[in-house]
Amino acid sequence: MDRSASFPAVRIRPLARSASTAPRRSPSISDSIIALAETLETGAIDNPEHNRRFLTIIQKNAARMHRLIDDILELSAIEAGNVKVKQEVVQLRALVEDVVGSLSTAASTHEITLQNLVPQDATVFADPHRLVQMLTNLIDNAIKFNREGGVVSIRYEGGVRDKISVEDTGEGIPAHHLDRLFERFYRVDRARSRELGGTGLGLAIVKHLAKAHDGEVTVESRFGEGTRFTIELPGNVTTRDGQSSSRPIALT
Repeated sequence: MDRSASFPAVRIRPLARSASTAPRRSPSISDSIIALAETLETGAIDNPEHNRRFLTIIQKNAARMHRLIDDILELSAIEAGNVKVKQEVVQLRALVEDVVGSLSTAASTHEITLQNLVPQDATVFADPHRLVQMLTNLIDNAIKFNREGGVVSIRYEGGVRDKISVEDTGEGIPAHHLDRLFERFYRVDRARSRELGGTGLGLAIVKHLAKAHDGEVTVESRFGEGTRFTIELPGNVTTRDGQSSSRPIALT
């Protein structure tokens, strides 16, 4: 949303009404929704040049608030130990294909090519629902922060630890940001993240879900070249032979 844009004959109410002695803060999503709703209420709804645009912005911000609430509830449940992982043998290529299919519209909008390079016979021992959640987050980010016409590649490497990587051809992330990427609400580019609808919690959720599998998620990036996130899962699990396991997420 371009808050600096001017709208003839329409005055948008201030996003924050605070006394001069109150601490200054950035306008929140709710501030924006309330301000635009009040503007419509005081006459802008009768202005056909702007009313639909304001309603579209309200809808966009309401959807972003919904995503933020969902992510807060999810992370809170994980931290409270109320989320369990139910691990089983997962056919990885088919699972990745489902995730790629669900994000194909977003990718085509930005002319991004999604490449599922996982071998047909690749399997991992994981909770399929939680693995979909992790990969959806990483692939969605790779689409959003890629160059137009770029590529997102998903690969698998088996071994003592199974590795699932999501690599983009975007602008990369400056090295001084890498250590903090998985912190809650941390954003490399706050303005761009807001524009793209990010909540700042997705990578924190991925980190905790990976740890719940006795694994981890790591990141490598070269500024100007691209970024690769890798989910590492234990490769030698005795319960693979037709069995499954279920246990709560334990955070340290």
